Amino acid sequence: MPSKEFVEKMKERLLEEKERLSEELNELSSHTEMGDEDDENAQEVGNDEVSQDIAATLKADLEKIESALKRIEDGSYGMTADGQEIPEARLEVLPWADSIVE
Repeated sequence: MPSKEFVEKMKERLLEEKERLSEELNELSSHTEMGDEDDENAQEVGNDEVSQDIAATLKADLEKIESALKRIEDGSYGMTADGQEIPEARLEVLPWADSIVE
C-alpha cells in the first residue's frame, strides 16, 4: 500500500487535474455552442467532430479521476481490482491508474 503522504499528494494532483479538465471541457462546450447552424460549412462540421472527440476523451479522463478519488476515499487506492499493488512510480505518471503494467 502506498504511504499516507503519497496518497495525499496524489489526491491533490487528481483534484488539480479534475479542475483543469473540467475547465477545458466547459471552454470546449462554449466554443462549439457559439456556431450558427446556417453558417456551417464542411470545415466547421469537421471541427465540431474533432471537438466532440476531444470532449469524449476529456469526459472519460474525468470519470477515471473520479474513480481514483473514490478509491482514495474507500482506502483501495494504489491497488488493482484483484488486490495487486500498483507501483508508486506508475501512479506518479498516471495518478488514476487502476492496473499494473507487466
